[in-house]
Amino acid sequence: AMATDDDLRDDVTALASALGFAPRAGDGASVERGFDDRDFRAAHLEAAARLRARDGTTTTTTKGGGASKTRGRGSTTTTTMVVTKGRRGDGGGGGDGGDGGGSKDAGAGAGGAGEKKRPWNPGAGPRPAQGSGGNDENHARGGGDRLTGTWYEMSAQLTSELGAAAAKKATAEPTRAELEAKEAMAKHAIEERVGTYEKRMKRHSDANAKWLELVRTSGTASDKVAANVLSVTEDPAANLKALENLLGLVERARASGGKRSAVQAITALEALFREGLLPDRKLKYFSEQPLSLAASAPHERKRLMYWYVEDAIKRMYLRFIGAIDELSRDPLPILKEKSLKSAFALLKAKPEGERQLLSILVNKLGDPSRKLASTASHLCLELIKAHPAMKRIVAREVEAFTFRRGVGLKAQYYAAVMLNQISLSHKGDGPALAEQLIETYFGLFQYLYKLSLKKIPEDEAAAAALEAKKKEKQRHRDGGRGRGGRGGRG
Repeated sequence: AMATDDDLRDDVTALASALGFAPRAGDGASVERGFDDRDFRAAHLEAAARLRARDGTTTTTTKGGGASKTRGRGSTTTTTMVVTKGRRGDGGGGGDGGDGGGSKDAGAGAGGAGEKKRPWNPGAGPRPAQGSGGNDENHARGGGDRLTGTWYEMSAQLTSELGAAAAKKATAEPTRAELEAKEAMAKHAIEERVGTYEKRMKRHSDANAKWLELVRTSGTASDKVAANVLSVTEDPAANLKALENLLGLVERARASGGKRSAVQAITALEALFREGLLPDRKLKYFSEQPLSLAASAPHERKRLMYWYVEDAIKRMYLRFIGAIDELSRDPLPILKEKSLKSAFALLKAKPEGERQLLSILVNKLGDPSRKLASTASHLCLELIKAHPAMKRIVAREVEAFTFRRGVGLKAQYYAAVMLNQISLSHKGDGPALAEQLIETYFGLFQYLYKLSLKKIPEDEAAAAALEAKKKEKQRHRDGGRGRGGRGGRG
């Protein structure tokens, strides 16, 4: 029976070695009695075992499931199965029966770090890249950027190479010819970036590239939105055309229909701009960059390319704001609500275009729908909670909306209710905000009082006209009979 147990243990050990769970005899590590369970041990147990081995102790475990005991290095043991750290390749020294089989990794084990790494199994898929940076050569060419804000981080890094002079406005403005030359260089760099991206996609995933191209040309509206979002996510700088396609779905919605796809495109563009395309600063046009200093440091073409990408994203973002401004006045309620909430999300997250977005938010206080007007008031208060420094800005915008020509009493009511819910304090701009609100309230009261005085004569004139109209209708109804009349027909 003992020989049978040994044979079974040897078979299990050989199977584990074949699966990569135990060291082979040819690897310089001898497998003794017991199953090699290194791959299944918790990290804290490994650390505790290394500490015990360093202190000259060893852990013995009874085969019948008895309690573990810790004994000195020279102690004898009567247990059936002995597990020592000396034979796990940790370099923890010998123990009871330890043979120092881990001498190959002794140096790594002494520092508590390294176990021997097994070769990568190709059946598990492609080997993951080491680190999050990807290929250094690829990043040196500007490739490999993903939707994690890398385009503007790379732009900031390249701009910082110009030194402190780039932070200030260039002393010599570039001429028209120089500006066109720099822009042509940037466009050529963008074209090379697009070509490199397409080659990389075909090389690594030919099926995915064909699917994306097929979906863009002949897919449904939802598929087109998904394909364009995927392309922009892969590399924003190389897929400005895909971003343009998404923007086109939103801009064409009010003129030529396709409002369902417009709702999906608004959701996609909002997520793209908010989560990856916009930095936490305001964007600049290409002409506002220090173009005269672009050649004063290496990587001029790459620097110009990122400045051109920033210019393109700024222009498309402003177009997107204009599109949702138009759709916020669409008769379809879902489009109005989606545009309003997208404007709020972008205004809350990023500083770019905040004046236009705040105007969209405040203008919906005058929406004919009570639900949308109430939602606009709530979103304005949520914006103030998220950014307390914008209290005076929002209050000033709402005040301008209140006294705008053509604004009805219902819109003024929602505006006054919203201003009344702004919290005040004695710190910072609190006193100035309180004074501003008081002036707004008294101005509104004065406006309403003058409006009521003008309305009284108008009401009297309207009542007199209505009474005259009623008498005229009554006269025609009676057949024109009256004093001195002919009376009756014929």
